[in-house]
Amino acid sequence: MSSMFLSPDELTELTGFKQTKGHLRWLDQYRWAYALSRNLQPRVAREYYQQRMGLRRSGPSETEQARHAAALEEPDFSALDRV
Repeated sequence: MSSMFLSPDELTELTGFKQTKGHLRWLDQYRWAYALSRNLQPRVAREYYQQRMGLRRSGPSETEQARHAAALEEPDFSALDRV
C-alpha cells in the first residue's frame, strides 16, 4: 500500500531538485498545493499529484454519486396503500 503523501524520491522525480529548498521553489512556482511537515519538508498528497498529472479525473466521489442516485430514485408510494 502506498503512502498518502509522495516520498522524498518521488518529489525529486517530480521537481527535478534533490534538496527541500528546490522542491519548495518548484511547488510554489507551479502553484502546487502542499503542507509542511514538522521538520519543514513539503508534503504533497498522492491523490492531488494524480489529479494534477491527469491520472485521475476530478469529479464527484463515489459516495457523492451514490447519494445523488438515491435522491433521484422515486419512492415506492404503493406501499402506502398496504397500510
